[in-house]
Amino acid sequence: MLVGGHKPEQAWKARTYPVPKPTRSGFRWKASLLRTLRFWNRSVSSSQPAVIMVPALYNLMPAESVALGWLNEIEALGTIRQRMASAARITGWDVFTFHTLHNADRFFDTTIGAVQETWMKEGNLSTAAVQEAKRRFGKACDYHRIHARLVENLVFQSSLLDWVGHHAADVTFRFHVIGTSLLSALVSSGSITFDTAVECATKIGSRWDDSLRASSSTRTEDEIDWSEFQQVRQLMEGHSTISLNVEPEDLPVPKAPGRPFWYSATVISQPMLITTAEDAANALATMNLASWSYAPLKVAPEARKSLRGWLISPLHPMARLSRWSVSNFLLATPDSVTLFLEQIAAFGWRPAVEMTAMTAKTEEPEEDVQNRLRLSRMKVTGP
Repeated sequence: MLVGGHKPEQAWKARTYPVPKPTRSGFRWKASLLRTLRFWNRSVSSSQPAVIMVPALYNLMPAESVALGWLNEIEALGTIRQRMASAARITGWDVFTFHTLHNADRFFDTTIGAVQETWMKEGNLSTAAVQEAKRRFGKACDYHRIHARLVENLVFQSSLLDWVGHHAADVTFRFHVIGTSLLSALVSSGSITFDTAVECATKIGSRWDDSLRASSSTRTEDEIDWSEFQQVRQLMEGHSTISLNVEPEDLPVPKAPGRPFWYSATVISQPMLITTAEDAANALATMNLASWSYAPLKVAPEARKSLRGWLISPLHPMARLSRWSVSNFLLATPDSVTLFLEQIAAFGWRPAVEMTAMTAKTEEPEEDVQNRLRLSRMKVTGP
């Protein structure tokens, strides 16, 4: 949603955010609080694995993956760089250039420039693909072109899922993906190839782009571009609703995933467990642009007992679902994911305050009041 008082082309850079990052002290504080609750009610335990929530998009603003340090994590960087090159061969434009072209924080310009120069010298970035990305997405409003956002998100998100899976080899957990993040999960689980996912994302996103642009009441090309930008931004912030389905001919034929995961078509949809090729195919057919919208969370009854980590940048509207709750953790950086896996994920039990709420009602509590600490004059902070 654009900032009042600014022209459309100024609004993107006019909006500034604080960048809260998960901290080691915050993780330790919440972990300590969980252990205290467990001490109060030692009989309450759960064999349910920790759940890592994966919203439809990882980031909201340009260059967030750079700002949050994912390019400093060598193992993740190797996969990201490889998949950027693969995506460029298919689409003709460079994902890194798209991701950083409209960076609103000048502090990271030096890092972005150094990385791009190094990759071009090493042959990991094509000069032609870089120039094509600048030509196609040169205006700030082009950052919300849906097909490009889908490919960008696929590159980063699937790489992060691989990284988490590798680092959690000794931890019992399960992913719960939402909407279009299904493509990343299918790639990470070996159900479809990355190249197939890029082609699928391009086809689906292009159709959705065309639908939004056709619905615009404006006339000039610039006005149409900004109209789409505003529609997508308002959707992501939960200020509007847009429902656009996928076409069967745009979908790949998946195999059974190597590791089962939960899937919800939108945040408010009932979750389903993806274990077979048929499950994956049925899930693909339910993908909808509506999954990009912020909304209150619904989780499977089996997952209500679990601790949850949210693999999402702190600036994304969906990140607010991970705040002010003992059992929800923001996983925005390599360090925060590592802390979650080492100190939290293995601690999979049901907090006593949740059990109190459950026994006080005859039915499951709504997610927006679940797991909240009722402590006077104490504010729970952290990731």
